[in-house]
Amino acid sequence: MRHQWRYLNRGRSGFSLLELLTVLIIVGVLAATVVLTYTSGSETRTLRTHAERFMLTVELARQKSTITNEIWGVKLNSSSYEFLRLLEDGEWYIVDETPFQHRSLGNDYWIQGRLIGKAQNQGLGSSDGVKPDFVIYPSGEMSPFEVSFTHQVSRAERFVFSDGLQRVAVNDERYRPLAKDDES
Repeated sequence: MRHQWRYLNRGRSGFSLLELLTVLIIVGVLAATVVLTYTSGSETRTLRTHAERFMLTVELARQKSTITNEIWGVKLNSSSYEFLRLLEDGEWYIVDETPFQHRSLGNDYWIQGRLIGKAQNQGLGSSDGVKPDFVIYPSGEMSPFEVSFTHQVSRAERFVFSDGLQRVAVNDERYRPLAKDDES
């Protein structure tokens, strides 16, 4: 009986061409899926990272403003932002210390901001024209704002907003204040 088993296995000592092709096709499909998933999600992940970094830096500026008893501001450009500090001479100065240094997001991203409600930073401009888009006060309050981060190619968006009192938040949707009926 032992000799019959050896005789049956003698002709089959490897994989057939059909089996090898099947395995190669499966591996190719899996590799293509991984590559497509990674490349299509990379700009979304980068966009989320930019928005979260901005949110955390604004919160840190809020704390720094409270600790130092200074008025701070944020100036938005088309694809970058920077933090400003209002000094005693009434002029805004660009903050050049880490992590508040000028931050550029590159050419693939847009930043747009808007104030929510009435503009609280009127009259806080300086003579040289540097004026923040929104202001952070030493009391911990800030101008209610919404900043949108947009990827130019995919049009993916992330929104960073604050009502002026609560913590800054990041979301996939625009800011919508609570209606009077929604309040409990």
